[in-house]
Amino acid sequence: MSKFLGRRQFTFGAAVAAATSLVFPADALAQTSTAAPSLNAQSLDAKTRAAMAKLSASAQAEVEMKVASIFRRYGDRLSEEQKADIRRIMAETQEGLEKMRAFHLENGDQPADAFRAYRTESRPGEEKPHVHTAQKEKK
Repeated sequence: MSKFLGRRQFTFGAAVAAATSLVFPADALAQTSTAAPSLNAQSLDAKTRAAMAKLSASAQAEVEMKVASIFRRYGDRLSEEQKADIRRIMAETQEGLEKMRAFHLENGDQPADAFRAYRTESRPGEEKPHVHTAQKEKK
């Protein structure tokens, strides 16, 4: 068994972590509930339905699986508005996940851009001398 996560396991873990980061302790939630205007539950449901309509049947099933997993772990700590918001977030982010999964990569594929640091006193692409200026003066 490999000790490294696959692309899909990592994506699932990242999505669950993002959704659970929305869960606050009860006293912190009480402090912020008066400061921030709450979203209407009907608008959340409408946004969720619109996002789910764009997804395939398998993607919809995956969203429901993720939501059920989150609710199983944290459902007793979440309000109905938070549950609706988590369902909406999972539905909206699933489309991006499907696009990333469709892009075929192998483990050995290199990034499109490589980071190349350069000093500010030289221009990018300009060849730097290998001998330091102090060594040049000695010669």
